[in-house]
Amino acid sequence: MAEFLLASTERNMALARRWSDSLLTTFADQSEDARATLSTLTASLEAMERVLASQEETNRALRLSLQGYRQIVDRYLTAQERTARLVQTSVDDLKTAGDSQMEAAKALLTPSAWSAPTEAVAQLMSMWAGAFTRSDDESSAEHR
Repeated sequence: MAEFLLASTERNMALARRWSDSLLTTFADQSEDARATLSTLTASLEAMERVLASQEETNRALRLSLQGYRQIVDRYLTAQERTARLVQTSVDDLKTAGDSQMEAAKALLTPSAWSAPTEAVAQLMSMWAGAFTRSDDESSAEHR
């Protein structure tokens, strides 16, 4: 019976050794898997940080670009408004000048609006024209 007990104890010891070796192998594999998982997670987090930093830089560049475009559009609109005001002012000035010229022409063409000095000037012009015509007739007669 001592042999049986000794054999049984040896089998139990061998079984306990295999079980502990298997448990240690399992823990070692799990530890390696955990290390690999943590290493992958660390690499993933570092990549995410780089992506976020790059995205922040891209957002900054986009913001600056957008501000530049806004300034261009604002300047263009301001220039267009100035041009529109300038054109409108020019058109208004031309219309006013045309209206003034039309009124002046009507006043000159309407005999009832002539005043006495204007009639005197017309008579003077008529006399000058007559004198010139007579003088021209006399000089023509002399040359013949």
